[in-house]
Amino acid sequence: MTEDELLSKITRKKTRNENTEKWGMFGLSLGEKNYERLHNYCTKHNLYKATLVRSLVVDYLDRAEQKDDNV
Repeated sequence: MTEDELLSKITRKKTRNENTEKWGMFGLSLGEKNYERLHNYCTKHNLYKATLVRSLVVDYLDRAEQKDDNV
């Protein structure tokens, strides 16, 4: 997925949805440098960090599952 494709697919900042409460959250240790990179990118593009990370994980899993199905 290219950056443009990613940015066109994910929603911009708005109120939290009910899935956050329903399905929970988990912590992720990125380290200072990667956290700052993520923070700066999301600020620049008006995104929640969690939304971006979730979109990247879903894209990765979709590709991995598709690859597994083709084996």
